[in-house]
Amino acid sequence: MALKLITIDDEKYVRDFLIEEINKNFQNIIDVRGQAASIKDGLALINRIKPDIVLLDIELEDGVSFDILKRLEKIDFEIIFITGFDNKAIQAIKLGALDYLLKPIDEEELEEALNKAISNRKEKKRNSTQESTEVASQFYNTEKKEHIVLKTSDTVHLVKLDRLMYCKSEGNYTTFYLDGQSSILISRPLKYAVELLPELNFVRCQQSYIINTKYVTKFLKSGTIILQDKIEIPVSGRNKESILKLVMSKMK
Repeated sequence: MALKLITIDDEKYVRDFLIEEINKNFQNIIDVRGQAASIKDGLALINRIKPDIVLLDIELEDGVSFDILKRLEKIDFEIIFITGFDNKAIQAIKLGALDYLLKPIDEEELEEALNKAISNRKEKKRNSTQESTEVASQFYNTEKKEHIVLKTSDTVHLVKLDRLMYCKSEGNYTTFYLDGQSSILISRPLKYAVELLPELNFVRCQQSYIINTKYVTKFLKSGTIILQDKIEIPVSGRNKESILKLVMSKMK
């Protein structure tokens, strides 16, 4: 049976493009069941169709799409957000580890995002959209980050930033170390963590490390930062003094 999809976007030409591409490339796989341009119509459409996949623009003609999601008792469909080059929207989406497409929409990126959504539905993976959108919505509306969402192959982790001590990368993998000696490994490079974490408390002190200054206990002249639980973090030699000043300024 074909998966039910709806698109909610306040620009008709975008909706027309999406529907045309889906009908061309996903015939008998995805059934486009409707479209809407506003929060009111989008909410009614979701409740009526009960879709498997929703293509959802962040900015709608009568508000932001997070307002739709807040009014739903349960989010049991895959969401692919659509946005322009809005740094705030992109940061919010990344915090929730959600899928998104940038306008103008690239055909290959659309196909890739839809294939991922289809795979998630077929494999009946636990839908994590509820907590993910709550994190994204919180930041988008308040600009205050309290949590991030980290996804592994089989688990969705809602991580409180206060608990994150440091990150360490090895190639395309990054481990997030939490207080209490627990850790989460994700298949993303350290650059992803840099974009995800707020500059207020987090410092990249070496090519492979990001630390939470809240957990710094001392700085050795040899070029090592000591965190709580006697964890040693190396600092790049040439950046030693500037890193120390940055860490100390954030600890005040």
